[in-house]
Amino acid sequence: MASPSPLLGPPELRDSNSLQPKPITASGPSDPFMDLMVSNFNNSTRVNNMSFPQMGHTENGSAAYLSTGNPCLDFFFHVVPSTPKESIEQRLQVAWEHDALTTLKLICNLRGVRGTGKSDKQGFYTAALWLHGRHPKTLACNLDSLSKFGYFKDFPELLYRILLGFEIRSIQKSKRFHKESRNRGRAPFSGIGGKKRPAATRELRVAKAERWNQEEKTKASLDRKKKKVSLGNEAFIRYSHDPEYRFLHERVSELFADYLKKDVTFLTCGKTNKISLAAKWCPSLDSSFDKATLLCESIARKIFPRESFPEYEGVEEAHYAYRVRDRLRKQVLVPLRKTLQLPEVYMGAKNWETLPYNRVASVAMKKYKEIFLEHDAERFQKYLEDVKSGKTSIAAGALLPHEIINDLDGGDGGQVAEQQWKRMVDDLKTKGSLTNCIAISDVSGSMEGTPMEVAIALAQGREKEMALVSGFSKNLLKMFLDNDGEINPMAIMEAAISREEYKNLVVLD
Repeated sequence: MASPSPLLGPPELRDSNSLQPKPITASGPSDPFMDLMVSNFNNSTRVNNMSFPQMGHTENGSAAYLSTGNPCLDFFFHVVPSTPKESIEQRLQVAWEHDALTTLKLICNLRGVRGTGKSDKQGFYTAALWLHGRHPKTLACNLDSLSKFGYFKDFPELLYRILLGFEIRSIQKSKRFHKESRNRGRAPFSGIGGKKRPAATRELRVAKAERWNQEEKTKASLDRKKKKVSLGNEAFIRYSHDPEYRFLHERVSELFADYLKKDVTFLTCGKTNKISLAAKWCPSLDSSFDKATLLCESIARKIFPRESFPEYEGVEEAHYAYRVRDRLRKQVLVPLRKTLQLPEVYMGAKNWETLPYNRVASVAMKKYKEIFLEHDAERFQKYLEDVKSGKTSIAAGALLPHEIINDLDGGDGGQVAEQQWKRMVDDLKTKGSLTNCIAISDVSGSMEGTPMEVAIALAQGREKEMALVSGFSKNLLKMFLDNDGEINPMAIMEAAISREEYKNLVVLD
């Protein structure tokens, strides 16, 4: 493998002061486990020396084992959406020492969307960053396999969190919330006591407002430039002085570059159905991801290497970096994104009248439906009517049942949720794998939040002799029916991580 070209970053960076990279830390406690899952743990060949597991209590005070005796099995059943970061990291450490390859598969199972796992994005990010901190080569060298479980966007996100801290998204969300709250709470100043000043003429008020706006724009522009330099400098220092981060950065940019080059070839040959979603999730130039990670420059250098393009011979390094970045945008990202018919492309250009709603992905439809109604109500309503009558289709593959149920009271009156629910049911019926079963929902007064929503959503299937289940629940239900109501927890876990996607994973350190 050729040594990577050094990154330069934005031009302003060469005139700014150095920043120090932020350290990444981790660790934490555990929580109790339901005794239902330990019926056959003594029969497992992977059980450590734990003949008599320690007893504890559930949240409701019932007696329960604190462990199955198998750390990987504990991780599989304990780690669910909303599990605290510290608990995930502690269980990862114990599970990895017990069986590294199985633990790696369980990390992928956390991210698995479209039926390949738990679809727990935040849990996966926690686990992946733990992996980078302790087994960096294993993470970096499995990126292509990892992309089969989630999205290409996961990798820029990991780099972003390594540089700015794991909690950066929560911090940004909190800042946005407080800013919006302040803006909503502002009231016009009416003056306090004293003599009332004579009203200024309209011309003076307009001039003052324009001057204030110009000052604010100038200040905002300067702040953005300072932030760009600061982010670029931190990324440059981390890339230059942290070999493990640099190795991951290079593998991420290499993954994007390889897929983008293949996709451009497919586009040229007219094989558009083979184009991947790499262009969709590749950071745009000067986006927040690009400013913080310098990833676009790294990708562009690999797609347009200096030694393969004579026009760059003798070109100054800074100008070469600028030209290949611009070429990445014009010759790669723009044509590929146009071919993919991404809704964001049409929305950004305000081309509402040509936006192909039947090409909108399930998560994007859930996210943008109210925007579609606001800007293109007539066409969007017509599209929903066509879906209802069977003339066209709507995507639902990446959504879980409870996520659709939650959207029934959305701004569109639940129209999108109704059609996505119908699509989910139809897809399950077409597969024919669960045609002789029923879903039974058992909830209690102590259940709340997501667990309650999931249980209720799975019991909503109205089709005769049919249940709505998702992810590893399919394996659990099939085993229950095939084994006269007996379920082996170990068999459930192994079935959940036995699909073809899991077979290419390797442990390297």
